[in-house]
Amino acid sequence: MTKNRWVIYLSCIVFLLGSIFMSCSKANKIVEENIMAAGGKENLSRVKNFSFKYGSTTYYISDGGLMKLTQGREPIITEAILVNQDDVRRNCFNKITELTGRQKFAYQCLAKLRSGLFTLAQFKGQLAFKGLRKFGPKEHYLLATKVGDLDVEFYLDPEEYTIKRLVLKGFDTAEGQYEVNHDFGPYQEINGMKIPASWFDSQVGARGRLFEIKDVKLNQNLEEDFFSKYEVNVGNVEIGKAALGGNVIQSSFRRNVLTISTNWTDDCIQKAGFKAKDRLILEIDGKDIAVDFYESQPPRDAISPGANFMVPNPRSENYIIYLISPKDKDLVEKIEPLLPIRVKKSI
Repeated sequence: MTKNRWVIYLSCIVFLLGSIFMSCSKANKIVEENIMAAGGKENLSRVKNFSFKYGSTTYYISDGGLMKLTQGREPIITEAILVNQDDVRRNCFNKITELTGRQKFAYQCLAKLRSGLFTLAQFKGQLAFKGLRKFGPKEHYLLATKVGDLDVEFYLDPEEYTIKRLVLKGFDTAEGQYEVNHDFGPYQEINGMKIPASWFDSQVGARGRLFEIKDVKLNQNLEEDFFSKYEVNVGNVEIGKAALGGNVIQSSFRRNVLTISTNWTDDCIQKAGFKAKDRLILEIDGKDIAVDFYESQPPRDAISPGANFMVPNPRSENYIIYLISPKDKDLVEKIEPLLPIRVKKSI
């Protein structure tokens, strides 16, 4: 290599390293401003753990980057998800799985963000400044990093230094390229600190959902092993030949439809030997009610007044019973969480 080429080569390296240094330096300054906007490093350091709720989901976060999600209302907890730097584990109706891929990395990214009280404190030194980018009616600072296989982008207001948008990008073998946005709503003040009052979760090509942050609690007296325990409480299950005993998880009555969420899972159904279109007898509150069993959603012509059926819960691991009749409204007042129920094959 000639002397001139060496000079050009070294100049390129120096320029590249200088650009990286400037990008990291600018990113670190923005992170410091972001922390100040949230209440300052001293205030944030006082928070060892906090929690908030959305619907029946409770989010617990530690300052060490751990996160735990529980689904349900006491005394019933149907699902628990534990997030740490190494793995993400889920216990849903006592079925334990380990989340991988995009789900795992998304949970880990959100755990880092939330453990910094919705600031970039846990990302300091890992971000690159990408300049100003248009988001909504104005330009925002764009900071980027990676979490696992995910490309992560943060959009910050250049005047307030609060995070306005989080973007998660990646590739999934089933879905191909995907992009998920978290748009943060107005910030609320909690004990001298500012966190979002809500966020809007949306995936490109799909409908979004608004999450409102409620019932924020700081520095609770949690058990030492709280962030490593993921037990659930869904009552007891008894499996017999062509019969199942269990408990009600929750119930509701709306538009002449009584909905009963059970603690039975696929494993229970298989061990009891139930097959699609079996006629079952539901025993509840001293009554026997004929119920049709389906392994998936029933045909439309089966959903009519007087129809009763049990189907998988599309949003969880359990099964749900639907009783379509106004006369079943009287049962609502008698059904409470963990009420014993039973189903058996009709003879």
